[in-house]
Amino acid sequence: MAIQFARIEIVGRSEGKNACLKAAYNARLIIKDERTNITYNFSKKGDNVYHVVLLPTHVDQKFKDPRVLMNEVERLEKRKNSQLLKDVVIALPDDKELDLQDRIAITHEIIKEMGWVKNGLGVQVDIHKPHDGEKNWHAHLLVTTRRFTENGKALGAKAVDLNPKFAKVKGKAFIIPEDQIIHERAKEVINKYFAKLDLEIRVDPISFMPQQHVGPTRMRGIINEIAEQNKICKLAHLEIVKNSDGVLNRIIRHQAIFTKLDIKKAVKEIPEEAEKQKLIREVLNSDRLVKLYNEDGTDTKYYTTQEIRDEELRILRIADKVNSQIHFNNVIKLKSAIDNLASVNEAQRESLQHILINNQGIRILQGRAGTGKSQVLAEAYKIATNHGQNVIGLAPTHKAASELKSKGYQKCHTVKGFLFKLYNGKADLPRNSLLVVDEAGMVGNSDYLELLKVARSNNCNLILAGDERQLTSVERGGMFAVLASKFGSYELSRIRRQSKKLAREMASCFAKSDIAGGLRLLAQHDGLKVDHTLEESMARLINDWSNSTFALKERLIITMRNVEVDSINQGIRGLLKARGLLAGKEYRHYLSSEKHEDYMAGDRILFKTTNKNLQIDNGDFATITSVSNDKFIAKTDSGKEIEFNPQDVSFKHGYASTVYKAQGASIKDVYVLHNLSGNSRNSYVAMTRHIEEVKLYYNREATRNIASLISQLSKIDNRLSSINFKTLEELLAVQESKSPNIIDKVGNWFKGVVEDIKDRLHSNDNYYHLRISSRPPAKVAEILRSTSTNFVTSRKAQEERKSSSYNLTNCNKQDTTISVKLQEDIMAKNKIDYNSINKQKALELKQKLSFKAEEIGRNLLGSPNKHLSIVKYSAGRKMVR
Repeated sequence: MAIQFARIEIVGRSEGKNACLKAAYNARLIIKDERTNITYNFSKKGDNVYHVVLLPTHVDQKFKDPRVLMNEVERLEKRKNSQLLKDVVIALPDDKELDLQDRIAITHEIIKEMGWVKNGLGVQVDIHKPHDGEKNWHAHLLVTTRRFTENGKALGAKAVDLNPKFAKVKGKAFIIPEDQIIHERAKEVINKYFAKLDLEIRVDPISFMPQQHVGPTRMRGIINEIAEQNKICKLAHLEIVKNSDGVLNRIIRHQAIFTKLDIKKAVKEIPEEAEKQKLIREVLNSDRLVKLYNEDGTDTKYYTTQEIRDEELRILRIADKVNSQIHFNNVIKLKSAIDNLASVNEAQRESLQHILINNQGIRILQGRAGTGKSQVLAEAYKIATNHGQNVIGLAPTHKAASELKSKGYQKCHTVKGFLFKLYNGKADLPRNSLLVVDEAGMVGNSDYLELLKVARSNNCNLILAGDERQLTSVERGGMFAVLASKFGSYELSRIRRQSKKLAREMASCFAKSDIAGGLRLLAQHDGLKVDHTLEESMARLINDWSNSTFALKERLIITMRNVEVDSINQGIRGLLKARGLLAGKEYRHYLSSEKHEDYMAGDRILFKTTNKNLQIDNGDFATITSVSNDKFIAKTDSGKEIEFNPQDVSFKHGYASTVYKAQGASIKDVYVLHNLSGNSRNSYVAMTRHIEEVKLYYNREATRNIASLISQLSKIDNRLSSINFKTLEELLAVQESKSPNIIDKVGNWFKGVVEDIKDRLHSNDNYYHLRISSRPPAKVAEILRSTSTNFVTSRKAQEERKSSSYNLTNCNKQDTTISVKLQEDIMAKNKIDYNSINKQKALELKQKLSFKAEEIGRNLLGSPNKHLSIVKYSAGRKMVR
C-alpha cells in the first residue's frame, strides 16, 4: 500500500546533532568526524539497499563520498547553533507491483521536483528496505544547507533563498510549508508513476505533522521546554486540519460520546479566536452529529456521530446472534467437575457455573481487582478442555495473553493478532470453540465487532472476563459494560490480593469509587505523603523506595506519565550507584543518533515490545546480570534467563512504570506518584496493585488539599458507549409506539432480515490494514507502517524502540558520570535544600550538552486497547514548575 508520509527537520549543532553521525547512520557506513576525532560506525546494519550522493554537474566528484562531503559540512560551520543539513524521510510504496528500481526512480523524481540539485545543493540518498515481515520502504535524504562554490571545489554560502518562511507561535518557530511541499510533491510523483505503469493504486493520505513526545530528563527546564514544543506541534497539526470532519475524526478516534467541551479542547490550540469559534460552530452543525438524551427525554449534553451509532448497534445485533448459539457437553458432568473442586471458594464456584453451565452464548464474568478472577479462568480452562471443548484464550495485550498462558491456556493470542491470523489464513478456528477473552474491558469497538462476526460465523461461545471500572481501550470503546448490562454477568467482589485486612478494605473503597474512604484508610496506615513541590515529592518517594526491605523485583513505582517514569528511573539509578548497589562497567545504549540510556549489571529493565524468539512480552520485567556492546543477559521475574542484542530488543529502565503497564500486576510493595493527571480508573488500578504495602505521594502545587486530591482521583472519564443514551429519533418512536398490527409485524420482520443480511455481509477491510509486526515495532519500519493513523515524524523517534548503538574511538569527552546531587540530598530527607538543587540543575544544564531531551514519536499500535464503560450490569499537568 502506498502511504502519504514525509517529514523534514534541521540537523542542528545547537541540539547536539552531527552531520557525520547522521550520514553514517543513513548510509550504514563508518565515518570519522575529523573535527572531533570521533568515529561513527553503523556498518553492521544491513537494511540499506541503495546509496548515492547527488551533486550539481560542475562539482568535484570527491564529494560523492559522504565522508568527504559531511566533513566539509562540519568544517565550514563554526557557530554552536549552526544548521548543518536538512534531514528528509519519505515513505515509498510497498506495493508488490514495484521493485527496487521503481522505488529508486520515484526517489530521484521527488528530488528533481524539489529542485535541490539544480539549485546547487548536494543530496545524500539512502533507501532502506523493510525488515522481515514488514512492508515499510522509505528513503532518507540529507540535503546541504550551503550551495557549492562556482568552481565546485567546496561548499559556499547558505542557500537562504530556498528556505521557506517560518511560522511562529508564542515566539517558537516551526516549519509547516516545506514539510507540506515535500509531502504533496511526493504524493504527486508517486501517483503519476502509478499512472505511468497503468496501475490503479493511489497514495493513501496520512497526517504528516510532527508530534514530539516527552522523554527522560533530570532538568525541569528541559521538561517544560519539551512540553511547550509539544503544544506547538499540536497547533501545527490543527492548522492543517481546518474543517469539522477533521475535528470530529480527531475526537471519535478515542471516544464514542463527547461534549461541547471536548470539541473546544480539540481546537483549543488554534490561536485565532474567530477561526476557533467558526470551527466549533461547523462541528455542532455537522450532518454527522447525533445528539443524545436520557430515557426521560432530558438533555445529556453528549453527542456522537451516525457512524459510531451504526457501529455500536451492529455490535449489539451480532452479539444477540452469538448469544443464541448455545452448546456445551454433558451439563451433569460439568456441574460435577465444578462441585468437586477443592481449590476455589463458594463465589468462585458459582462464577464457574455461570460461565460454563449457562444457556447463553455470551457469558460475562466481572471481577474487581484482586478477587481471584484469574484463578476462575484457569479452572474454567481445565474443566472445558477435559470435557472435549476447544478453548482459545484471547486478551487485548500481549501481557494479558501471557497471563492466560501462565494459567494453563495452550492457545493464547491477542485479540487483534488472532483476528489478523484468521484473516490471513494463518490460524484455524474450529466450529463450536469456546473463546475466553480476559481484560475484556480493554477491548475496543472495532475489535469487538470483528471478534463477534468471527464467533458467529464459526458458531462459537464467548466468555468475557474483565472489570469495566479499570483502564479502558485507547481506541473508541465502552461496549463491555453494555454487553454486561444486556446479557448479565457474575461479579466477584471479595478481594483476596491484599494480605492485610486494612489493605483489603482500602482496595475495596477504591473499587467502589469511594476515594475519600480509601484515602482515609491509607492515611491511617501512614501511606499518604504530601510535599510542596513535585521535586520534593519525587525525592521523598525515591528515599522511601530505597529504604524498603522488599527485594527489587517486589517493588514498583507507578505514575501516570512517561516523563515522570523516566525521571524517577534516572534518580533511582543515580542513588543505587552512589550507594554502590550498582557497580561495574556501564554500557551506553544508543536509542537514536542523539538519545541514549546507560545500563549496568543489576539494573531493572522493562520490555516495551513482545519478542517471540526470546519468549518475552510487552510489559515483562527483568534484571540485567551481564552487559556488553552486543550482548545483554537478563533474568526475567518469572525466573527465565535470556540473552539478547540490545540493538534488536526494545526496553527501558524498570524501576518505575505507567499505570497502563501495571494493570493486572500483583506487587508486594507499591509507590504511587500523583501529579494532577489521572482519573477514577487510573487511581483504582494504581491503588490496588499491592499485596503488602502501598503509599501515595502528591504535591501541593498540583493538588492544594485533600479535597482537591479526592476530586482529581475521582474524575470520571466519559468514554462511554452511545448505546447508554437515546437519540431524538428513538425517543419519538417510543412516544408514537402502539400495539403492532400484522402489517407492522411483517415490516419489522422484514427490516430485521435486511439488517441481518447486511451484518453478515459487512466487511471492514480497513481494520485489516493494521499489521502486527513480528519484530520490535519502534523503528523506522514501525513509523512508516500502514497501520498508523498518527505518523510521527522525528527520525529519532523512528529508532526509539529499535535501539541502535555506535562505537566511539579516540574520543576526548567520554564522561558518562551521572550527577548524584539529588541522591545525596534526599539522604537528608526532610532537611533538603531545594534551592541549591535547582541551582545545581541549572548549572548542569549549561555545562552538559549530553542532557538533551529526547524527541520521540510513537505509533499506538500494539498498545493495550483500554475502553471505558460505566453501565451497571445484572446478575448478582500541566507540568509544575
